[in-house]
Amino acid sequence: MKRVPVLAPSGKPLMPTKASRARRWLKEGKARVVYNDLGVFQIQLIRCPRTTNTQPIAVGIDPGKHVRFVG
Repeated sequence: MKRVPVLAPSGKPLMPTKASRARRWLKEGKARVVYNDLGVFQIQLIRCPRTTNTQPIAVGIDPGKHVRFVG
């Protein structure tokens, strides 16, 4: 499942959301499309969310036998 990065109105990163929810927020006018310096697609909320809790995120590297994978 592909996740879409979400920004608060102030520009603070929030937890990523599902693509279907991001499309719904854009259609309802609750968010707008923004691109960062690297050209990555993100959405920025128009109004402040009720909570801005975030979870710690870890990245792991799997040195497979034939293919290197980052996930």
